[in-house]
Amino acid sequence: MANNTSTETLEDALRRGMETARARDWVRAIETYRKAVAIDPESVEARFRLGWSLWNDAEGDKPGFSDMAFAYGAQVLGFENSAKEGKRKFQRYRQALTDAEYYLRTVLERDPNHARAMHYLAQTVNALDKRAEATDLAKRAAQLDPANTNYATLANSLNAPVASQVKPENIGGGATWDDIVLPPKTKRELRQMQLMLEKPDMARELGIQPPTGILLKGPPGTGKTTIARILANEAKCSFFSITPADVQQMYVGESEKRVRDLFLKARQTAPSIIFIDEIDALLANRQGGVAIHSDKIVNQFLQEMDGLTSNNRVFVVGATNRPDMLDPAVRRGGRLSREIEIPLPDLDARKALFELCTRITRLAPDVDMDKMAQDTEGYSGADIRALVNEAGLQALIRIADSSDKNLPRTLGMEDFASALSNLG
Repeated sequence: MANNTSTETLEDALRRGMETARARDWVRAIETYRKAVAIDPESVEARFRLGWSLWNDAEGDKPGFSDMAFAYGAQVLGFENSAKEGKRKFQRYRQALTDAEYYLRTVLERDPNHARAMHYLAQTVNALDKRAEATDLAKRAAQLDPANTNYATLANSLNAPVASQVKPENIGGGATWDDIVLPPKTKRELRQMQLMLEKPDMARELGIQPPTGILLKGPPGTGKTTIARILANEAKCSFFSITPADVQQMYVGESEKRVRDLFLKARQTAPSIIFIDEIDALLANRQGGVAIHSDKIVNQFLQEMDGLTSNNRVFVVGATNRPDMLDPAVRRGGRLSREIEIPLPDLDARKALFELCTRITRLAPDVDMDKMAQDTEGYSGADIRALVNEAGLQALIRIADSSDKNLPRTLGMEDFASALSNLG
């Protein structure tokens, strides 16, 4: 035990530490509390305050998504100094958390019922990707001090899986393969995938190894998202749609948790389809260095996909117009090895798309579908749908501004010509 003089000095150090902590000057607070621990290495309060300050310092300097993007961009562009500084920021954050974990654990070694230390240690180890331990610590803190609502809130948030917040989308019951224009070969390949999901027993009887998922590749606007929704509807699957922004989080470890929770919920509601739009931005080539955050997301996805079996009936559909950007491991056998090209529509397909998009539209007799198909070479299905909608707006203003009250309320070639001019 420290003598009286040391105790007085310890109390002074603890008091000065609290003054700087109240001013949120965590660097000085950490320095002061380190002195307090040096004065009395067995002081539980000094060790707790040091761990608490280290945790607060880490939280205040936590790297965000913008930091990750900047560091990755600097590495790609060859700005080595900026890239190294970004890497150092991640390292400082992790080191502060590790130091906080050490001192908070030493508090519990000396006082196993220190609820405050348990509470902050739970937050620290959770940030270090130790969710199970964090949940246990948070529960114990809440049990020791049930009157503290902060403890109960943390325990509940860690105990409730994020998957409970992930819900399948309502894709409706009307969309079928007849609602989309595709080459016969492409549609046949997609129907094969549908039957894999819809009739797994038949597939097993035929000795077919069900794929984990497929990669839809093609230019923007060719209907890749619509295809995934129709596949889910025809195969009677739950449908989960995500984008890179839905997964990539600023907090370390949160992105991987979102991936785990997404697959957990998909398994709970199987058969399910997980649709990943712009998959090249989410599962890009692993780079190492400052890109380690995005690399961990790729690793987590690979682990989840490898863990799937035919009985789980969870199917991953990726969409991209840059397949060359994907990490090669994503495209190997057993993952998204089945790749289906979704091309731009040819002349006959464009005519069919115009007929499809104008099914509920009143057209004037002068509308020539063949002429419109010829005039829209290079247009995607989304472009054609936008063109039909723009023609409707042109007809709306033409009819509204006309003094002829008996003017037919139809879309004519002049409306399509105006729409082509506006969108061209």
